Amino acid sequence: MVWAGQITLRNGVINRLATITVLAWSFLALLCVSLVLVSQDVQPSFHIGFDSRNAWQAALSVAAFSSCVPLLTLARSPMGFAASFYLLAITAGYLWLSYFTPLQYDHVAARLSAAASWAAFALPALLITRSPSTRDLLNHKQVNLLAGCLILLSTGIAARGYSLGLFHFVIDHELLRATLNFPTWMRYAIPISATTALPFAYAWFFTQKRYFIAAIALVVSLAYYPITLNKTTMLTPLWLIAMTVLLRFTSWRIAVVLSLMLPTILGLSALALDPNSPELIFRAINFRMLAIPASAIDHYNHFFSTHPLTNFCQISIIGKIFGCSLPEQLGIMMAEEYHTGNYNASLLATEGIAAVGVYFAPIATLLCGLVIALGNMASDRLDPAFVLLSGSILLVAMMNVPLSTVMLTHGGILLFTLWLVTPRKPGTERAKENTATVPNTSGP
Repeated sequence: MVWAGQITLRNGVINRLATITVLAWSFLALLCVSLVLVSQDVQPSFHIGFDSRNAWQAALSVAAFSSCVPLLTLARSPMGFAASFYLLAITAGYLWLSYFTPLQYDHVAARLSAAASWAAFALPALLITRSPSTRDLLNHKQVNLLAGCLILLSTGIAARGYSLGLFHFVIDHELLRATLNFPTWMRYAIPISATTALPFAYAWFFTQKRYFIAAIALVVSLAYYPITLNKTTMLTPLWLIAMTVLLRFTSWRIAVVLSLMLPTILGLSALALDPNSPELIFRAINFRMLAIPASAIDHYNHFFSTHPLTNFCQISIIGKIFGCSLPEQLGIMMAEEYHTGNYNASLLATEGIAAVGVYFAPIATLLCGLVIALGNMASDRLDPAFVLLSGSILLVAMMNVPLSTVMLTHGGILLFTLWLVTPRKPGTERAKENTATVPNTSGP
């Protein structure tokens, strides 16, 4: 009987490994196809190109990098898994684009640095998970009150934005967004509410089957779009609902992979159905969500091959302490150089390339991986589906902004704290223990 159980467990692990690997490889193939089509639609100023003569080299580079995919299956934490997978997509996209970019710098060193930086980040983010404590700090009633207060506070913050007249009901918003001038406290309160507080409240009340209050959290999150004019804010309710559906019908690992794969397919399908009108779906997903974060690594490599490194002085706290603040925000500096709008980028480009350069970037991203490991430890006692749902918007933000911005401006520290005090779902600990000896019959 023990042998039979061990064989079944081993088969379950192998099936999980195979399923996640095949899905991730399929996504990377679709990503490369998507980038080719984006290159045919985008303006030359973005430096996203394609040349069939270099296609085989680009394909081999992405294929070699994709050998890291099985490492993802070692993850026990949804936070570390999702962060690693999203950054893997950005890195693979950069490796592909680097063979077609007109920007001149040491491409070989940059490619090796990008791959090493991802691996350095992923190792602690995937492997460090165990929480030092298993005691629940708050009970369910207390978290009900806490989550309700988060919704009320977020509602008040949004109402304050409307009362100041800082709202516009428009879709074409790039110029208007630059004119928004919030009080200093609101520059932090708004992204923390939209990215962390409301998604956490939604996930909590939904898992408690208090669907009406969860719906209120979605409505309040949508109300933030007119005062931020941010596409991510506009899509937050849809993203949370989509993740809820995926987590209902698949395992959390598959849900993470499909969260990028299905939108990519949607964008490609929209382009195939109407090649003459790609503005909405294809450009929002395949260009803005996937191509821009990868292309940002290309631009940051080029910019900092001829400009001084920031030495982390782009982080406002460090800049003030050491008197080394940049004359402008890093995203604005990049926008002035390349004329492509405010060009913020992920930790791979900012904490890595911009701060310490291509040769030391893996060390910086290793430290970033250790930060994500703290989130793994804070959420280790909790249901993985709840963790992934409550952190899903923060993870999307991680693809586009530095980790320091994710943790401070977007509320990553708050989310880790909320996970730390949230009580486990009844039976969760037993289920986690059973996974060591009993196969997961619900899938990978």
